[in-house]
Amino acid sequence: MDLATALDELPEVHAAAIRLDRAGTDAAGIAAELGIEPEAVAPLLRVAEAKLASLLAAPAPPAPPGEPGEPGEPGESRARKGTPGG
Repeated sequence: MDLATALDELPEVHAAAIRLDRAGTDAAGIAAELGIEPEAVAPLLRVAEAKLASLLAAPAPPAPPGEPGEPGEPGESRARKGTPGG
């Protein structure tokens, strides 16, 4: 999973905290932007970064069955639609 996708998977407050932190915003600025106490920024970032690391380390999920063109899957008949015998 790439970084942008992983950030999209996080709760909004976690993603926002990480984005602000990586943009160079200090703790006071992050707190003001998120409407939290400045003392809460460091713990929030620790949790957010841990969740992000977990998402980035996770293996990619398998493709859903039935993708068009896969033999023996429902998509196969769509791929052959309009051809003789299909």
